[in-house]
Amino acid sequence: MNATSLVERVTRFAVDHPDERDCWMKSVAITGILEWGDAAAVKQVDSWLKRAVATQRSGGNFSYADTVQLVAAGHIRSFTPIASLTSGIGYPLLRRYQQTGDAEFLAASGRQVESLMNAPRTSEGGIWARGEGPELWIDFTYMMCPFLALYGQLANSPSATDEAFLQYRLHVEHLVDPRKKLARHAWCEKPDHFPQSTFWSRGNAWLVCASVDLLQIAPDHPEAKFVAATCKATLEAMAAYQDESGYFCHVLDNPHSNLEASGSLMFAYAVAKAVDLGIVPDTLLPRALKALKVVAGAVEPGGKVPGVAVPPGGPGVPFDWTLFGQGFFLLATRALQKHLEA
Repeated sequence: MNATSLVERVTRFAVDHPDERDCWMKSVAITGILEWGDAAAVKQVDSWLKRAVATQRSGGNFSYADTVQLVAAGHIRSFTPIASLTSGIGYPLLRRYQQTGDAEFLAASGRQVESLMNAPRTSEGGIWARGEGPELWIDFTYMMCPFLALYGQLANSPSATDEAFLQYRLHVEHLVDPRKKLARHAWCEKPDHFPQSTFWSRGNAWLVCASVDLLQIAPDHPEAKFVAATCKATLEAMAAYQDESGYFCHVLDNPHSNLEASGSLMFAYAVAKAVDLGIVPDTLLPRALKALKVVAGAVEPGGKVPGVAVPPGGPGVPFDWTLFGQGFFLLATRALQKHLEA
């Protein structure tokens, strides 16, 4: 695969299709663009981040989330964003702060952290995924945890870092099946049930991506061993379900479900990072490369990454392209770059 050409095209498509409103899905695209550092794309990213700061709400939440009425088939019909989702844009905002030293980026992140700390919680302290009720979704390990940990590091706030690892543990304890070592999508405290119980590929990929990012930020935290063990077990469990094509099925243990791009890219990214961190052996690298290459083969001439299950994910949703799909293509290619060039 011609990684340079693909990265240029995928980046350009993301920049040219930023979504008609500010959207949490930009966060992964921004992170991917910052990893590659294309000057023109980074200039556009700066405008998105500055808008996030300028439109931050009085309560501290970034405006990168609107209430959504979901017309597609799926396990929910509405989603009212709270701090757990709006925090998604905070991680790339802090990454850009590291590059530029723009104090307003750090200050805005602090206001979002405060809102997150005051968000509704389950009886054990798990931060709700949405305003509709006491639910934990596996996606939110990625939306919240790396952001909280990085803010804790940059703002000298150990409580924020501790909160990141607490949220990670609570989500794992309620959502990861101890026998299969795979995560279910969503758990509701009252009444106690799984609104979406399948082993969704992108859901598990959110978990392992959150894991490697957390461990890069705070490798010496007392809870780091738990994160590393969870990451290793989940990656190995996922690998057993990889299709011969290199893709992962939308529902991991349902071979009749569609082949899905974003979960495949996220697996590739997490494996590359986990190998570098010493969490998993490099024998998983061929699987990661196969996943990246099969998705790369589907990238359209204009740079669109197709075959992504749209939110909220899980069975029954349509497939299209998304900004986080674009972003994880960039992140996976960057993480595996040295192996692609070998």
